[in-house]
Amino acid sequence: MALAHAAGIALSLLGVPLPWAPLLLSIVVSLFLLWWRPWPTGVLLMALVAGAASGSAHLQALARDCRLHLPPTWEGEVVGRFLTRPLAGATVPFRIESGGPEGCRAVFRAAVARDGTPPLAGARIAGTARWEGRAFPQVGQAEWAGRLRMAVDWTPSPGGGLPGAILALRGGIQERMVELWGVDSAPVVEALVLARREHLDPSLRQAFGLSGTAHLLAISGFHVGVVAALLFGLLRTLGAGRRSAEGGAAAGCWAYVLAIGAPHAAARAAVLLTLLVGARLRGRPVVPIGALGSALLLLLILNPGWLASVGFQLSFAGTGGLVLLRRPMAKGIEWLRCRCTGAPRAARRDRGLAADFLRSGEEGVAAGIAATLPTLPLLAWHFDRISLVGVPATLLLAPLVAAAIPGIAAALFASLVSLPLGRFLAGGSGLLLELVGRVVRESAVLPGASIWISRGALAAACVGGIGAYWILRRAFAGRVRRGFRTGAACGIGVAFVFLLPLLPLSRDLEVHVIDVGQGDAVALRFPHGRWILVDAGPRSAGFDAGERRILPYLRRQGVRRLEGIVLTHPHLDHIGGAPAILAGMTVRGILDPARPHGSRPYLEVLEAIGADGPWWWEATEGRGFTLDGARVEVLHPDRETRDAPLLPDPNDLSIVLLVEWGEARILLTGDAPAEVERRVLDRLGTLTLLKVGHHGSRTSTSSDLLDRTRPAIATIGVGDPNGFGHPHEEVMERLRAAGVTVYRTDRDGDLRIRIRADGSARVEPSR
Repeated sequence: MALAHAAGIALSLLGVPLPWAPLLLSIVVSLFLLWWRPWPTGVLLMALVAGAASGSAHLQALARDCRLHLPPTWEGEVVGRFLTRPLAGATVPFRIESGGPEGCRAVFRAAVARDGTPPLAGARIAGTARWEGRAFPQVGQAEWAGRLRMAVDWTPSPGGGLPGAILALRGGIQERMVELWGVDSAPVVEALVLARREHLDPSLRQAFGLSGTAHLLAISGFHVGVVAALLFGLLRTLGAGRRSAEGGAAAGCWAYVLAIGAPHAAARAAVLLTLLVGARLRGRPVVPIGALGSALLLLLILNPGWLASVGFQLSFAGTGGLVLLRRPMAKGIEWLRCRCTGAPRAARRDRGLAADFLRSGEEGVAAGIAATLPTLPLLAWHFDRISLVGVPATLLLAPLVAAAIPGIAAALFASLVSLPLGRFLAGGSGLLLELVGRVVRESAVLPGASIWISRGALAAACVGGIGAYWILRRAFAGRVRRGFRTGAACGIGVAFVFLLPLLPLSRDLEVHVIDVGQGDAVALRFPHGRWILVDAGPRSAGFDAGERRILPYLRRQGVRRLEGIVLTHPHLDHIGGAPAILAGMTVRGILDPARPHGSRPYLEVLEAIGADGPWWWEATEGRGFTLDGARVEVLHPDRETRDAPLLPDPNDLSIVLLVEWGEARILLTGDAPAEVERRVLDRLGTLTLLKVGHHGSRTSTSSDLLDRTRPAIATIGVGDPNGFGHPHEEVMERLRAAGVTVYRTDRDGDLRIRIRADGSARVEPSR
């Protein structure tokens, strides 16, 4: 029932239309089947229909969210609370309780002024806020529809009821964590205990992901189990009976889960714990898969949108693996040990310290593998990588985290009596957390700690493996053991990963305009599958487009090597992500104006290349090359501009590329101004695609260029919002007057443009 309900929700979330006439007919059929044969057909069909209806209703509710329909700007007095510890200059969640724009009461992203003292987390405050909305907010991401800028002046505001009291308590705990563990270690403590990860060091968060131990930071069954064990032991120590202690532990876990905001992984664990306790109180056995299905069904009824959450999927996949695969894995490990050592199977039942240690080690490895295997396809699909050190790293870190959580709780409670005593106890748990951080960072940089895998390769592996298993089962039924069939199918599936790049999946030229915010990044896929990247997006203190956007996008497309990177000019919004790309992917060469520039980002690119890095090619007028039958030619900079005695404006040096593929023509202009456009007009004809210059600035994309080239499609790489007013209305008016179809990354997201040799093109926006 749970899987049928989830399938119905998935159909709605994937955009499958839900016509009401067939829906009503399905309900009638379901009612008839329930009367005629209640189980299983009617129940499953009813669950499927109910899931589809609830998913459709959820999407409609998301589209009606008030944050998606706010004016671009607004300023006024608001009353609300920061949901986590605010820091000056940082953007954190802020819940408006009254006075919001257009009366909207919801959670917003709020930036605290740098020159003021941030208020306490969870405290109800009143102050002035200015709303800066996005021009194209996305359904399902209403919290990111804009940003509130909070003024320095704010005052406490009484009231709020029980939810406000819980938030205030949680905020007070966060402030006490900073006092006990300091600004550097407090973010890890907040993540482990309160599920708040806004202040976690990005490099440490990435290390948790690369080492396959990110689940240790999520408030999940592991944490709820530790809390339940502590409460159960405490109640038993105080003299409570076993059943009373179990019920009290379950109630205490629910109080803890609700106090931290009920993240779905923790809610799932609390539901499972409640079902376990209820069954024990009734003296009934627990069917694990039934309990897991009940938890899944209940949570999806409460919030169908959780099904789209990566954390929700990983949580239930890992738990399902523990339920279904742990025992077979344990038997397999025992069989392997006995075969390797020659010991009989009965040796597993031996008593003694050594036997118990060996048994617990085997069970830990079996549980780790069982919980990890079902999550690997999901990790590969969502994050394009699979960690190979996740199981051993988890086995090493889990005892440290399990010891740190009681230490954190003891330090917090002790600080209520004596702050010095709390700091003393916090020092012990702080050492454990420091050790956790070091192990995580070292695990993340081990050779082969994680491997990249594209979605296409993952799909090929699944199709190949399932097809091979079906063929072996049908063709060799009764003659081939199940274990051999499974192993052979897995091997064939892995082989498909390596065979996929050899298949001629597409012979078109593809232009991928990657949404990197306010910056440029255009990837060219040539007909035989080779790639070139033109510009590498921006970088700031909290965002690296190369690491966060470009590399994951290229990996999803199955890119293993770049033939070259074209850095059109040394501005941060075009070269900021280049160091991350050079570190994360093989690059054969770099094409750049070759005019030395003293900016720090440009020097960082040079440092990232090093002495043994890729080839460096000077971009000058007339230089070009042919790749897979497509001709790429540099139209600018010319020799006069490049060799000018005074360093020109970097935009004047911007590389202008013309790509010719059959009858198709593509012009990539970087940030070249109108003067540069006029210099190259004589070498241009009708264009299939124009990359609009300088993000739609009025200094580029002149009427002369549009009149000469008459492009069919134009793309603009621009952020939403941006402080430059890009694209300018004058440029948009010129494009409309020329009859050009315009696509923008702020509105349309990533763009995939398939161009055939006959000059026809098809655009596939991600939104």
